[in-house]
Amino acid sequence: MRPLDRAIAYAVLDLFYPPHCAVCERPFGDDERAFLCRECDAKIERINQSHICLCGLPLPEALDLCPACAQSERVLEQIRSFGWYEEREDPDHVLSALIKTFKYGGERALAPLLASYLDQAGQSLRPLIEQITFVPMYPEDERQRGFNQAELLARELGKLWGIPVVRAVEKIKKTKPQASLSHEARRENVRGAFRLAKFTPCASILIVDDVCTTGATLRECAQVLKESGIARVYGLTVARAANIRRAEGV
Repeated sequence: MRPLDRAIAYAVLDLFYPPHCAVCERPFGDDERAFLCRECDAKIERINQSHICLCGLPLPEALDLCPACAQSERVLEQIRSFGWYEEREDPDHVLSALIKTFKYGGERALAPLLASYLDQAGQSLRPLIEQITFVPMYPEDERQRGFNQAELLARELGKLWGIPVVRAVEKIKKTKPQASLSHEARRENVRGAFRLAKFTPCASILIVDDVCTTGATLRECAQVLKESGIARVYGLTVARAANIRRAEGV
C-alpha cells in the first residue's frame, strides 16, 4: 500500500473507530498515537533493574543473592522481567491487563509494545545472546488459541535486537495451567513436558515468555537446552508474578 493510500485508510478507520487506550479505553488526544494513554503507562509498576538477583527479583542493597539462589544450583544464568503481574482483576494493574488482552483476547497487535518492554528489561543480556527462543505450547493448545504468545514476543524482540529466533524446544506433554498450582506442584506439572527441537545449537540462548511466576517452566526448558550442550541459558519475560515478590519479601 502506498503511503498516501495508507494515510487515507487510517483516517477513515479513525473516523469510525477512534483510537483509544487499550486498557482504560479513553480516546486518544491529537498528540497521542500508541496503545496506552499516558495515565495508564504511568501506572505500570516496573521492576527496578539496578540491583536484582540472578533470578530477577529485586534485592536489598545488603544482599548479592536471594536465599533461594544462594542455596540452589543454577540452570538459568539470569532471568529478567520488565514489571509486576497480578492474576486478580484490577484496573490499576495495567501491565497485567495488557498481557491478558494479548494472550486471552487475541490482540496480537500488542506484541510490539510488549516486546519493547522486553527490550528495556533485557538490555544487560543483549550482548550475551546468540539466539532467541521461546517457551513452546502444546500443539493442541496452540491450535485452539491460534498463536503462541511467547513466540510472537520472541520474534518481535529478534527484530529489535537483530538476533535470530529459533524453535529450540517442543512441548510434548499437556500440562495443567500453572496459575492454579502451588509452588511445588508447578515444578512437577512441567517435569518432562519439553524436548529438544531440531535447530542449530549455539553457546548462549535466551528463552522468552510472557509471565514468570516461580520460574519452573523456564527452568525446565533451560534444562533441556543445557543437556543439549548449550553452555549459557537466560530467561526474559514481560512480567513477574507479584505474589512471588510478596512471598520473598522484596
